[in-house]
Amino acid sequence: MGIFKRIWRVILPEDVNLRWRRLELAGWAFVLSTAFYPEVWGFLAWFALVRPIMILTRLDGRALFGAAYFFGFFFNLFTIYWVALVTPPGMVTAVAIVGLYYAIMLYMFAKLHHWKPWAGYLALPFLWTGLEHFRTLSEFAFPWSDLAYTQGYYLWILQIVSVIGAHGLTWLIVAVNVLLVQVFRKQLTYERRIVSGMVSVAVVVLLLGFGWIIMPRYPVEGKFGVALLQASVPLDVKWSKESVVENFELHRKLAESVDTTEVGLFVWPETAAPCYMTHDRNCQEMVGEIAAATGRPHFVGSLAYELIRGKFRHFNSSFHFDSSGQLLYRYDKARLVPFSEHVPYQDYLPFLEKQFLRKYLTFIDTYGVQWWSDFYPGDSSQVFSTGEVIYGPLICFEVAFPEYVREFVLKGAQFLVEITNDTWFERSVGVHMHSRIFVTRMIENRSWGARSANSGLTYIVDDYGRIRESIDLYAVAAVQGKVGLLDSYSIFTRVGDVAGRVSLLLTGLLLGIFIAVWFKRRISRRLQRASS
Repeated sequence: MGIFKRIWRVILPEDVNLRWRRLELAGWAFVLSTAFYPEVWGFLAWFALVRPIMILTRLDGRALFGAAYFFGFFFNLFTIYWVALVTPPGMVTAVAIVGLYYAIMLYMFAKLHHWKPWAGYLALPFLWTGLEHFRTLSEFAFPWSDLAYTQGYYLWILQIVSVIGAHGLTWLIVAVNVLLVQVFRKQLTYERRIVSGMVSVAVVVLLLGFGWIIMPRYPVEGKFGVALLQASVPLDVKWSKESVVENFELHRKLAESVDTTEVGLFVWPETAAPCYMTHDRNCQEMVGEIAAATGRPHFVGSLAYELIRGKFRHFNSSFHFDSSGQLLYRYDKARLVPFSEHVPYQDYLPFLEKQFLRKYLTFIDTYGVQWWSDFYPGDSSQVFSTGEVIYGPLICFEVAFPEYVREFVLKGAQFLVEITNDTWFERSVGVHMHSRIFVTRMIENRSWGARSANSGLTYIVDDYGRIRESIDLYAVAAVQGKVGLLDSYSIFTRVGDVAGRVSLLLTGLLLGIFIAVWFKRRISRRLQRASS
């Protein structure tokens, strides 16, 4: 009972003022999460951190760490709550773990601020950006709610990512929040407070001006024809054995509904073929017949499995069929959603696999709890060729990784294709967040993109983030259009995520210093006790 009491005191401290501060932090976490919502709300990100920064700098010790975790926890909860539509345990696990990242980062900022305020304010943009870059590393990676994506609907502002990347834009957003904090610091001179406010406004104005200058007034037409299929098949129907043939017939009709003479590639959504393409001969034949009937290559999402070290491992995969219906290429999704699509490092943590857990947690089957899947990650990026052009095949979550998407372009992709199945997220903000991440990647690399989603959002987007052709959410339709072909690299594509790497390096150095100081103090206390 003592442990639960201590946990409760951490969540709800006895100090009434601290309770109010935490309630306020939860409110601002909600405001910051709202910045990810469609269309107009992105402006909230430019000031939503001001009050949390001011609150955290007034706390210390356990109260500081608890408040920092409180903010990080609720920011993630409000931002990715919709993951519970797929797997409630996975959502809770992700929120709890990622919230800890924010707690450590904000704790370091506040401690630096206590030492020297200028050091804390200078470090915060690097700490936050370093955290975002860190979240792209390892199999625990979950880089979904990067602050740059709040600007996904402001195309003028978003153009800067072609130079400094999304993490560079995050750095600027946090820096503007820090500058606005200075406006409210009464200990500063009136002149310094005014200058800080003017600089923060100037940053946003310059970003708008850069985008206004660099975006072409008259959009250029694409060169290579693609057709995107959106069948909007309900999940319970897609995986029903009785509806397999109907599923393929629906995609056949959608493919036949477009003018094939203008199409160089047909794109089906993620797992559009509800089978194991590698081992199901009938499945291969049905897709092959559709490809041969249209006389064009087809890029199709499906599943695969292989025997690896004595265990059958399942893959979320995509396949390229040529115009004669022959299966030529396969790509396995390499970046999987942790605690949703797979258990990170499942070769070393087999006790977290679904098949193991359901032996002991019987409620998983009894109550039909959506637990995480046990997909296995692919090993690398690769590109596919239609015979005319080369394209990069991306599956769902992979678009959240700037450096990984950049690999496809550096390997020769002339445009990028994303297939996804966001039906899991229904009509939640997750559908729109995912879409705007894809748009951001296209601007970063100045690449055209084609996105095919089972129930939307399906569209063709140009290299400046403008959507050219699209299908309404949950419509059953096909759309065709032309994508442009990449002929030169953006600055970001050439140099990579410099902002993220530099910020992570500085964050790592600061963390090392904090750990060294902590050990030094701990050893000093022990020596003092021993001497007394």
